[in-house]
Amino acid sequence: MTLLVVIFGVYCFEKTPVDAFPDITNTNVTIITQWPGRSAEEVEKFVTIPIELAMNPVQKKTIVRSTTLFGLSVVNVLFDDHVDDSFARQQVYNLIKGADLPDGVSPEVQPATGPTGEIYRYTLQSNKRSVRELKTLQDWVLDRQLRSVPGVADVVSFGGEVKTFEVQINPNQLNSYGISNLELYDAIEKCNLNVGGDIVNKGAQAYVVRGIGLISNIKDLENVVVKNVNGTPILVKNLATVKESSLPRLGQCGIGDKNDVVEGMVLMHRGDDPGAVIPLLKKKVADIQAQLPKDVKIVPFYDRTDLINVSVHTVLHNLAEGLILVTIIVFLFMADWRTTINVAIVVPLSLLFAFICLYIKGMSANLISMGAIDFGIIIDGAVVMVEGLFVALDAHARKVGMKEYNKQLKLGLIRRVANDRARAVFFSKLIIITALIPIFSFQKVEGKMFSPMAYTLGFALLGALIFTLTLVPMLTSVLLKKNVREKHNPFTAFLTDNAIRFFYMCRRHKRRALIVSVAVMIAGLSCYFLLGSEFLPELNEGSIYMRASMPSSISLDQSVKLANEIRAKLRKYPEVENVLSQTGRPNDGTDPTGFYNVEMLVKIYPEETWKSGLTKEQLIDKMAKDLSVFPGVDFGFSQPISDNVEEAVSGVKGSIAVKVYGDDLSKIASYSNKIYKILKTVRGITDLGVIQNIGQPELRIELDEAALARYGIDKETVQSVIEMAIGGKSASTMYEGEKKFNIMVRYEKNFRMNESQISKILVPAANGAMVPIGELARIRTITGPLLVFRDNNSRFGAVKFSVRGRDMGGAVAEARAKVDAQIHPDKGYKFVWAGDFENQQRATARLAQVVPISLVLIFIILFVLFGNPRDAGLVLMNVPFAAVGGIVILLITGFNFSISAGVGFICLFGICIQNGVIMVTDIKHNIMSRMPLDKAVEVSVRYRIRSVLMTAMMAMLGLMPAALSHGIGSESQRPLAVVIIGGLVGATLFTLFVFPLIVQGIYRRQIYDKTGKLNERKL
Repeated sequence: MTLLVVIFGVYCFEKTPVDAFPDITNTNVTIITQWPGRSAEEVEKFVTIPIELAMNPVQKKTIVRSTTLFGLSVVNVLFDDHVDDSFARQQVYNLIKGADLPDGVSPEVQPATGPTGEIYRYTLQSNKRSVRELKTLQDWVLDRQLRSVPGVADVVSFGGEVKTFEVQINPNQLNSYGISNLELYDAIEKCNLNVGGDIVNKGAQAYVVRGIGLISNIKDLENVVVKNVNGTPILVKNLATVKESSLPRLGQCGIGDKNDVVEGMVLMHRGDDPGAVIPLLKKKVADIQAQLPKDVKIVPFYDRTDLINVSVHTVLHNLAEGLILVTIIVFLFMADWRTTINVAIVVPLSLLFAFICLYIKGMSANLISMGAIDFGIIIDGAVVMVEGLFVALDAHARKVGMKEYNKQLKLGLIRRVANDRARAVFFSKLIIITALIPIFSFQKVEGKMFSPMAYTLGFALLGALIFTLTLVPMLTSVLLKKNVREKHNPFTAFLTDNAIRFFYMCRRHKRRALIVSVAVMIAGLSCYFLLGSEFLPELNEGSIYMRASMPSSISLDQSVKLANEIRAKLRKYPEVENVLSQTGRPNDGTDPTGFYNVEMLVKIYPEETWKSGLTKEQLIDKMAKDLSVFPGVDFGFSQPISDNVEEAVSGVKGSIAVKVYGDDLSKIASYSNKIYKILKTVRGITDLGVIQNIGQPELRIELDEAALARYGIDKETVQSVIEMAIGGKSASTMYEGEKKFNIMVRYEKNFRMNESQISKILVPAANGAMVPIGELARIRTITGPLLVFRDNNSRFGAVKFSVRGRDMGGAVAEARAKVDAQIHPDKGYKFVWAGDFENQQRATARLAQVVPISLVLIFIILFVLFGNPRDAGLVLMNVPFAAVGGIVILLITGFNFSISAGVGFICLFGICIQNGVIMVTDIKHNIMSRMPLDKAVEVSVRYRIRSVLMTAMMAMLGLMPAALSHGIGSESQRPLAVVIIGGLVGATLFTLFVFPLIVQGIYRRQIYDKTGKLNERKL
C-alpha cells in the first residue's frame, strides 16, 4: 500500500496545479456594451438598466453591479460560493436576450477569467513604426495567435491608435454641389459589396459568377460616385479628403522613457494551471516574434512565473527548514536513529497522500495552503506511537535480557501497545480535523483563501493517521527487532529533571499555583481587547501598483503629460527597475474609467538587494510624499493582484470604501465630499479620494420641436447628422487581406471645433433645403455625470481609502463614529462601509458563530473517547490557556488580530487538546493499575514529559521558519504560525504543571469515597 501511495502521490504532485495565491473571488460574469457617443446618463437609462433588469431573475447571484460612463456600460453579475462558471454563464446567456436595448447595440459577455487571471504583460515596441502600425499588429496578429494558446481566455490591448480610413467632409464643397452629408454617407455605405451570381456552364466546365465591388484601397474610396448631376458624376474626392486615420483615442500607455507604446495583457481561464499555460504562452510568443518584422520587438514586462517561483521558493525553504528542525527534535529526545527514521518517514508519505486527495478533488496548491503545514502537528501521533512502542520494547528487553530479546518475536507486544495508543492517537487527530471545521464555513474571500489550507492540512493529518496506525508499527517490528535499549539522554534528562522539579514545587503550593494560573488566564484573555484588528495581512507580490486620480474633466493629452512626469519621477528611485503607465482605458471597455485615471505598475528590484535599507512600506511612504507636489492629484498604492481583487470585491478602485447610496448624483457627491473631509482627520487613513460621479463637461444640442416641425425635419435625420459630422460614423469597412478597418465619415476638424462651427452644420429638409443645426436646436455646455455606479439597481458614489501605520479596525471604527456623529443622511440615502472592512466584519461574525459549535463537537468527541463529561470538560480546559499564549505573543510581536491569526487559533484549539487527552488517559491507566492517585499523577507527569515536550517543540519548531520568514508571500503565514507557537507554549506549561493538579483534585472528589477507596465505576 505504501509503495502505491508513493507512486501515485508523485504522479499527483507533478499534476497538481501550483499558483502563488488562490483565486479568492466568487464566480462572476461581465457584460460589456459599447454605445459610442452617448453620455453616461443615456447609456445608464437605455443600456445599463435594461441589462440589470434582465439579470434580476438570475439564480444564485449575490449582486448585480454596474459602471456606466461615456459610451460604455459594464455590468457584473456576482454569484454565491461554489457556483461554477458554466452554470452562471448559461443563465446570463439565456436572459441577456430579453434585454430591451436600442437598435445596433450588442452586449458582449466576457470570457471566463478573474481578477487573478493576468499571467503575462508585454509591450510592442519599434524604432521605425508608429503606434498605429504596432496597434494593427497587436490586434490582427498577436491577439489572434495568443488566444489560440490552451488556457488563454482573453488578450486585452492598451494604448496605440486603432487604424481607420476617414472620409473628411468639406461642407463648403457639399454646399457647392447641393449634396447633403447623408447622401455622401449613403453612397459609401451602398457601394462596398460583392455579390454572387450562382453558376454558369461553359462547355464542360462550371464557372462561379461573382460581382466584385469591394473597396480595397483609398483610390477606390475616392472614386465612389455620390451623385450624378446633369450627366456629370460627383465623386467622394470632389466632396471630401480621404486618408488613413484612427479612432479617437481612449487611452495611452507609456513605459520607461517611451511615452507612447502598445501594451498587451494576457488573461488565463479561471481555474486553469498557470504553470501549464505560461510555458505554452511563452512558446507562442517566441513563434510570433519570429514572424514579426525585425524592427518590432515583444518586450515582456510582467510574468506570473516569477511570482510563482519566488513564492514556491519561500514555501519549500520553510518546509525544508521545518522538516530538518522536527527531525532534529525527534533525534534529541529519542536518541535513536531508528525511531527517528520511523517518525520522519511519515512526513513525506503524509504530504504525498495529501497531494493524492487534492488531485482527486481537483484542487490546486498555493503559497497559503502549503506554507501553513506544520510537520510537527502532522507527525505528533507517530511520535506518541513510536515513543510508546520504544519504551515498551526497552522495558521488555530489560526484563528478559537482551540476548533473549533478540531471539523473540515481539509482534504480540507491538500489537498490544499499538492498540493501546491507537485510541488516543485516533481521537487526537480527529479532534484536530474537527477543529478545522470553522475554516470550511468561511465565505467569499476568506473562504477561498483558507479552505484550501484546511483541506491540505486535513488530508495530510488523515494520511499521517493512516500511516501511524499501519506503517509505524510494522516498521517498528523491523527496525527495533534487536538491541533496543533506551540510553541515558543528557538532553532529555535535563528537561525531565527540571520539569519534574517545577511540578513538585507547583504541587507543594497547589493553591497558589491555581490562583496564579486563573489570574494569568483572565489577564491574558483580557489582552485580546488590546489587539488591533485587520482583515488579512497584505501579501507582498514584489511590485507596486499606483493609481493617480486626476481632475475629472482633464483631457487625455494633459493626463498623459502628467503621467509621463510621474513615471519619470518614480524611475529615479534606485529600488525601481521600471515603470509602466496606463492613462484612460482600453478600447474594448474591459476597464471602465476615463482620462482622469492613471495606473502605474512599478516593477521593483528584490528587497534584499536594496542598498537604501528601506522597507517596501517605507518606500511607498517616500513615494507618496515626493508625489504630493502634483496639485489636485490623489494617489493610491496597492499591488497588481490585490488591486484587481479589491475592485472585484467592493466594486471600487480601493481597498476600503464608504459607499453612498441614493438617487440624486449631486446629493451623492455632496455626501461623498463631506465624508472625505471627515476621513482626512482620522489617523492612519491614506490614499484618500472621492470617486467622482459628476464632472463630465458636455456640449449639449437640445432639439427644438417647433423648429423641427416648421422645417419638416424629423429628429432621426438631425441626430444622424450630429453623430456623423461631429463624432464620425462608420459607413462601411475596407479589407486588407484578413484585416478589416472601418471607413469613418466625419466633418473636417476645422468645421467641428466649437459651438459656433457646430451650429453651422447643415441638415437636409424634406423640401431639399439645407438648414443649420443652430436654427433647429439650442447648443449649450453643462457639467453632467462622469460615472454612474450601481449596486442591485441602486446608484451609489464612493470615498475610497487605505489604512497604513495603524490597525484597520481601529481606524475604521473611529472614522465611522465621526461620520455617524456629523452626517445624518436624508431618507432614501445610506452609507455602507465596504471592501476589506466588510470582509473582516463578515469573517469575524462567522468565527463567533462557528468556533463555539466546533468546541461543542470536540466536547462530544471527547465524551465518546472517555465515556463521561467530566474528563471531556477537563481536557477542554487546555483551550483558554492556549488562547492566552496566542494573544500574548500577538501583542509581543506587534501583529494585529486578522483572519490569518484567527485561523491560527482554530488550529491551535485542536492541537492543544492532544496532550491533555494523553495525560488524562495515562493517569486513568495508572489508577486502574492500582497506583495511589498522587503516585498515578506523578508517574504520568514524569513519563509524559518527554512526549509532551517533544510534540510541543516539534509543532513550534516546525512552524518557526514560517513565523520568521520575510519572503514574498509569507505575510499570511506569519500571524498563523506565531499564534500556534505562542499558544503551544501556554498550553504546554498548563498541561505539565497545572492540569495534572486540577485532574488530581477533581478525581479525589469524584472517584474516591471519603475513606479514600477507589470507585472504578466512576472512573
